[in-house]
Amino acid sequence: MAVIFWFSGTGNSLCAAKQLAEGLGGADLVRITDEAPSGSYGGEGEKIGFVLPSYYCNMPRAVQAFIEKLDIKAGTYVFGIVTMGGMGQGTVNALEKAVKAKGLRLNYGRGAKMPANYVVMYNPADPAGSGEKLGKASAQMKEFADEIAAGKELVKGFPYNGKILYRNIAELDKGFAAGDGCTDCGLCEKACPVRNIRIESGKPKWLGHCERCVSCISWCPVHAIECGKRTQGRRRYRNPEIKVNELTRE
Repeated sequence: MAVIFWFSGTGNSLCAAKQLAEGLGGADLVRITDEAPSGSYGGEGEKIGFVLPSYYCNMPRAVQAFIEKLDIKAGTYVFGIVTMGGMGQGTVNALEKAVKAKGLRLNYGRGAKMPANYVVMYNPADPAGSGEKLGKASAQMKEFADEIAAGKELVKGFPYNGKILYRNIAELDKGFAAGDGCTDCGLCEKACPVRNIRIESGKPKWLGHCERCVSCISWCPVHAIECGKRTQGRRRYRNPEIKVNELTRE
């Protein structure tokens, strides 16, 4: 059975990973940020994959670090699916580069458009009106799964230039704060995929190693979290096919 490693903030990539697993007739789904990888994966005739979002044509640092530590056996068929709101195929090339650094090759790599969610930069997609785009993405996952199952060799990307993403990394969560409406539910802390939030004195505190996945802003049940003035008045996008407890940890 294939293994799919996934990273997700607002649920788009998890949704894609679940659909891909279904199309493959079943796969083990492993959250990349649960723990450091242990043991070996893959081997001759085996398939492992990565499903992740595109951040400025780059991979989340957590994904890069995970791949660097992951022991993948020679002969493994490696695939990757990148979800994106706009132009993100450069992330396919970034993934290909990370796999190549391990002495392997990315056998299959594709990008899939999903509803845009980066509330820090723009007004995200309306979840209620995202059915058509999600439907197209679902059809793509079936197509991708069929090609992966057949062992197709195909990598579709664009030239990779993701160097700008993590400049001033300590400042990526600068401006994030919970207002007076915060109910101290702790959901933001549990939903942060990289444990960058700690509840102190009833309010979230950001710890300086943010991925800008906007999970905290997007999943806050009372819309109490903002990133300065940029996010005020903007919609919050959460993949409507994913429940928050699929992304949280105790």
